[in-house]
Amino acid sequence: MKVGIIRYPGSNCDFDTIRYFENSFFIWHNQTDVSILDDVDLIVIPGGFAFGDRIYAKATDEYVIDPGAMALNSPVTQIIFEAVKRKIIVLGICNGFQILVKLKLLGGRLELNRTTLFVCKKLSCIANYIENGEEKTYKTKLYIANSHGRYMCDPNDRNKINQFLHYDENVKNEYNTNIAGVSNDEKTIFGMMPHPERNNTDFKMFLYKILFQTKPNIQKYLSTQTHFDDKITELMASEHISYKTTKRYLKTLHTQEPWVIQGPGENAGIVDIGGGYAIAIRIESHNHPTFIDPFEGAATGVGGILRDIFAMGARPIAIMDFLRFGINEDSILKLSDAVQGIAYYGNCVGVPNIGGNLCKSETYNKNPLVNVACVGLVKKENIIYGNANNVGNLLIYVGSKTGNEGINGAAMASKEFTDNMNLNDMKTNVQKSDPFLEKLLLEACCELSEMKYIDGMQDMGAGGLLCASYELIHRGVEKTNMQLGCDIDLSLVPTKYDMEPCNILISESQERMLIVADPSKKDEICKVFNKWDLEYSLIGTVTDSGNYDIYYGDQMLYSKKINEMAQRNNINDYTYLNSSINYNHLNHSMKSTKKKIRSIESDYKRIREKYYSSGMIYKKSTSWSIYDSTVGNRTIKGPDKRGKYAILDIHEVNKQLFFTWGHTFKDCHEKMKRFVGVKPLCIVNCLNFGHPKDSLTDLSNVICDLSENCKKHNIPVVGGNVSLYNSTDYKSIKPTPILLMMGISN
Repeated sequence: MKVGIIRYPGSNCDFDTIRYFENSFFIWHNQTDVSILDDVDLIVIPGGFAFGDRIYAKATDEYVIDPGAMALNSPVTQIIFEAVKRKIIVLGICNGFQILVKLKLLGGRLELNRTTLFVCKKLSCIANYIENGEEKTYKTKLYIANSHGRYMCDPNDRNKINQFLHYDENVKNEYNTNIAGVSNDEKTIFGMMPHPERNNTDFKMFLYKILFQTKPNIQKYLSTQTHFDDKITELMASEHISYKTTKRYLKTLHTQEPWVIQGPGENAGIVDIGGGYAIAIRIESHNHPTFIDPFEGAATGVGGILRDIFAMGARPIAIMDFLRFGINEDSILKLSDAVQGIAYYGNCVGVPNIGGNLCKSETYNKNPLVNVACVGLVKKENIIYGNANNVGNLLIYVGSKTGNEGINGAAMASKEFTDNMNLNDMKTNVQKSDPFLEKLLLEACCELSEMKYIDGMQDMGAGGLLCASYELIHRGVEKTNMQLGCDIDLSLVPTKYDMEPCNILISESQERMLIVADPSKKDEICKVFNKWDLEYSLIGTVTDSGNYDIYYGDQMLYSKKINEMAQRNNINDYTYLNSSINYNHLNHSMKSTKKKIRSIESDYKRIREKYYSSGMIYKKSTSWSIYDSTVGNRTIKGPDKRGKYAILDIHEVNKQLFFTWGHTFKDCHEKMKRFVGVKPLCIVNCLNFGHPKDSLTDLSNVICDLSENCKKHNIPVVGGNVSLYNSTDYKSIKPTPILLMMGISN
């Protein structure tokens, strides 16, 4: 769809409008060439002042106020009338509405507000439209910003007015009626006082349905495009995916040392261990899903972290889990299910669980935490990155069929819980696990890594196929500086049953991988998938369009510039600024008073006090015995032996990996220093906090402490995870960072 935005001198909503309507361009008020309307589907006259409100000979001359009248003699009026003649949809917003009235294209008149003052506020509105022959309504909130917004008409004409939008609250102080928008009889010309372009994305789809109800093909396409756009925006802007609240702090972390091959920003961090080998390491949280469905939430947490590792071409050789649960009866049941889920997945895949810990506290009664780390071994020459760098590369889907599991899971993980939530209804947001299929996928991907058949690989985790494909292309753009894009056909995605196309794109079904490959390698790759009895499909290609284009068969459903998606994802949310916490709801010393941030040393002391003064119970539990801790025959020290550390044998280079963990850098480092001849290589972190309004001071202090110590000791952070909104009914958990340090014997 192509949109022309008419721009008069003095328009002050012109740029807001051109950003709101995609694929739009300006038509200057002196334009008279009607050929500019060729291929245009919509003309919009935005709001403004000067030219629209005043009549003058020259801008510096005297004037009189008469909103919309000046536009009568503007050359662009010919364009407007030609658009009406061609049945092109015309929309006037605020001052643009006034212009349409002055041009006699819409009935009635707009007069000075009853208060005689300019008014700007958000009002509840109800829109009426027809879709597929059925009358429908939609309620929303829209901003008004006007001084001449009082719509008037003769009483005898009131019944003749085609009203499509009205105010759903008392506006008698400003206006005589609740009329907010009207159209002509043919429903091709529309005028509205509220501003849809002002901070209201939910209304756009319904605005298109209103404007194009006489053009069902366009209405259907725009509704689909907007539906996709809303879903994609919700996911991309979620805290879980965008890190919009925390990335400004995370950027301060120390991430580089000579032995770091890959730092934060990929599926896993990678460090060089010599002898042509490297270690991939990652830690993730699966907190919200575990609260809803403890078994599946914890199990799929293991599955996701395993895929992050073998997506880099590495074979997983160990996992560790760090559990925080409450002390009430419900927490005991949830803990049992979660431990069984972790054991079920790890044991089936054949990756040893070599360590971790379990802590119990009242603070986790309604917000359990499940953090899982994974370590993988890879030859340096076999490392695979999550990028698509070459035009013409194939996008190959492999693994489980797609279902409706996990729809909006990332958005769900970016919100706090309430006591009145129906957990059974929310279980559709939690993925279902199949570790047997994961094992086949793991072996196939490791085989392809060894054969060097693939150019890129990405797990379809949070955000599903949407985020996997976007990340592949976006990283490719960053690495090559080329205008890369992709075409994806959702009809080619294997599904468990009939699904809405948008849900196919954003489903978070487990055990799926997206492969990037040169077409010349396609047959060999398919042979490997057939060998492991895996279902696969060629669902798309890498293009040079710069667009993210989604199809279902021949029908285009969605198109967006990759750089626009990147801008949407690259946001910083300053809604919640650093502030002190007050944990009055807990019966332990969790209170902090307002004070300025002190030195690192005093912050460190305060942080430790919070961690250890809150009635935390550290469990040496026999639960670990249900984990297979020795499969793979690398475990030198696992959970069956005393000590809060783990040791793995890396016989390929005749060295051992050492792992220590804790809440602070000092916890990890002090333990690591006990091992003679062991060099700390890196650290990964899982930062579990409550609602941002409670947590940002503590979060920034934890990151500051970590950054300073990592720089001081030359130990880089190569990856991590932030989990916010661990909160129920406005009660946040205590700050719970989990740090895991890895060292290697000389």
